[in-house]
Amino acid sequence: MTTPRTFPGWQIIDGAGGGYIAIRLVLVPSTSGLSNVRCGATLAELHRHLEEETRRRARQAVAPPSTTWSWPTT
Repeated sequence: MTTPRTFPGWQIIDGAGGGYIAIRLVLVPSTSGLSNVRCGATLAELHRHLEEETRRRARQAVAPPSTTWSWPTT
């Protein structure tokens, strides 16, 4: 049996054809590189997917800015 686990910001429901579906409660833009829906055949698989999503979001939070800065020339 899988240990119950909570993932704040996600609602986990049973899939109609089996398995489980997690839906993000506050949707992110499609350009964010993050998912709004994750699925898994088992709760353990879904938990792995959500943990991956959590790591991906954490990496984005600490990523360096995409713009470069240089000293002004005089």
